[in-house]
Amino acid sequence: MIRYSKMVTGVVAAIFFAAPAWAEQVDVVGQGPGGAMVAAGGAELIRTKYGINIKLKMPTPAPGSYTYPTGNGFQPDVYMGAPEVFTGWAFIFNYPDQCSDGMCGMDDLGPDKPARGGAYNFAGHVVGGTTLRLSGRVDIGDAPFPAAPGTPLENPAGAEVHIAIAPHGTVQPALLPSQISTPIGTSAEWWLAIFFAP
Repeated sequence: MIRYSKMVTGVVAAIFFAAPAWAEQVDVVGQGPGGAMVAAGGAELIRTKYGINIKLKMPTPAPGSYTYPTGNGFQPDVYMGAPEVFTGWAFIFNYPDQCSDGMCGMDDLGPDKPARGGAYNFAGHVVGGTTLRLSGRVDIGDAPFPAAPGTPLENPAGAEVHIAIAPHGTVQPALLPSQISTPIGTSAEWWLAIFFAP
């Protein structure tokens, strides 16, 4: 007769009944949707029953080697120089089959849109090294960035997720910490990775 301790039985049960999760990897391109590939498999997405984990790794763009965005209400001026600031954004479309024109985009953000999309700041860093690493998580029910129309995450297993890395230029101490948590630029200046619905 084989006997199992309660501890072993509990571990086996925890593994068996854990929320399912699977990792997806895609290339990072930029700047813009038609940009060159900068990191093969550099973006990773892990979907769980309760949310989405995001990791991104790419070479840090050298100051002056790329297109800088113009300033906005969050950051009036953008200057070149090291170290520079990069923020990570996730545009999550809960029901991508409902996106307009058959493609998910900014016009699909908001609670009144069938795709029920939302924008989230998942990371922001002052980067001085040769490798840019950003990671974060969006949970079910998390509120999207308040300055944009959006819907909380509802469908991690079936959502389409667009990852955008926004350059902010050199760090401006007077703007911290908002410089690492507010948006800037458009898709033309962002590095991008797109995870389609499974």
